[in-house]
Amino acid sequence: MKSEEVSLTKWHEDEKVWWDKYGRYMSYQWKLTPSLNKILRADLESDYVEFLLNPTESLLDLGCGSGWLSLYFAERGMKVLGIDISQEQIDASNSLRDQGRLENLEFECCDLVNWNSVKHQERFDNVFVNAFLHHLPEVELEMMFHKIATVLKPGGKVYMYEPLRSSSGTRCIGVRMVDAISSRMMHLLLNLLPGWFDLFSDEYKTELKNGYQMSSPHEDPIDIELIKKFCSDSFEVIEMKGWHLFSLGFAMQSMALKESVRGTYAGLAALWFRIDTILLRMFDWQDFSQPHRFILCSVKLLRK
Repeated sequence: MKSEEVSLTKWHEDEKVWWDKYGRYMSYQWKLTPSLNKILRADLESDYVEFLLNPTESLLDLGCGSGWLSLYFAERGMKVLGIDISQEQIDASNSLRDQGRLENLEFECCDLVNWNSVKHQERFDNVFVNAFLHHLPEVELEMMFHKIATVLKPGGKVYMYEPLRSSSGTRCIGVRMVDAISSRMMHLLLNLLPGWFDLFSDEYKTELKNGYQMSSPHEDPIDIELIKKFCSDSFEVIEMKGWHLFSLGFAMQSMALKESVRGTYAGLAALWFRIDTILLRMFDWQDFSQPHRFILCSVKLLRK
């Protein structure tokens, strides 16, 4: 038991060190350019806004990062608490809050595994889970869902945006062909061509010299069967939906390139998003699932 506790402590330390060190650059990549963000995320943003936004209600933003989503809902009248493990990210969030002079917006820095959810029992109408659960070890996922259930009012809503995995996909020949072609194209466009023609930005080169890796030490997509299992007592699963197969990863990695070529790559990312959209109509996102592949999905939950 002692060894397991040490191992989990080390896990959290590794993730926190990575986020403290590279969170600013990851946030830069994650935000994309305004035009790319509009193309790739407009439908997703409409989906979670329609599900969660109510000016008379409250929202808990778990894994709030630099606070942009918390700010969005607070500006529209909701009472919002954003929580993140990184003090640097919380400092950035507080700057946003102070600029907007929003009294209905708070931020707190803490490791959510150690967060005292009992003092917030049934405080929130809504929870947004912002791509942080996949940084946790599986043994702690059940505890996190219990904490989320604790802070939600009966009938409260949860919107999760996380990379998911599944072993239920068919992996038919069409899917395998798409995978093979996409992998080769991604490697060519994001690794080979930028290396041959010196297309990487100076900022990205500096981050690489500092040890930057796009993935944190322990992050991994969450098995949807675990979500179903841990939610069964307290939540009703309303919907699970795949949003991005290849396009978001391509767009984020293209932010490492020089400004002069980003326009071209933005066009390619937009094309890839249209292909993603077609593929997700033809197949289930689970058909594309593979170990360690990040397929960004939304999960809508209702507190029983």
